[in-house]
Amino acid sequence: MSRSGRLVPGVLAVCCLLGGCGGGDEGGGAAATTVATAGAASTTAGFSGVVVEAKVTGNQVEAASRRVRIDLGQKVRVQVEADRAEEVHVHGYDLKGDVAPGKPAVIDFTANVPGVFEVELEESGLKLFELQVQ
Repeated sequence: MSRSGRLVPGVLAVCCLLGGCGGGDEGGGAAATTVATAGAASTTAGFSGVVVEAKVTGNQVEAASRRVRIDLGQKVRVQVEADRAEEVHVHGYDLKGDVAPGKPAVIDFTANVPGVFEVELEESGLKLFELQVQ
């Protein structure tokens, strides 16, 4: 079984366990974040918004979805890992970040413009996913 084949069930199990924990924390803890990753959604602390991750190996893109729905006004973090130096570009918002092996690109913004926006590796034109802001 491949590493990603073992990872997905483990991530899903953790998500199910975390989903049953907590509840009603009205005061001052770290904000929960929804993360769209290769194979599953999970929860992390530290960033209050939606984290969309992709990993590029050669011309293969690993992402949870080819189109990620984002609510208008929501904070978004695009995080991309790649096996080569490139520029990650969020079209429509004209945001860019450098990625290199061992140095992921991290682009934070507020989704305040509705529409469907492509996120790609700029030089190679490799489409990573689309953000659907509504």
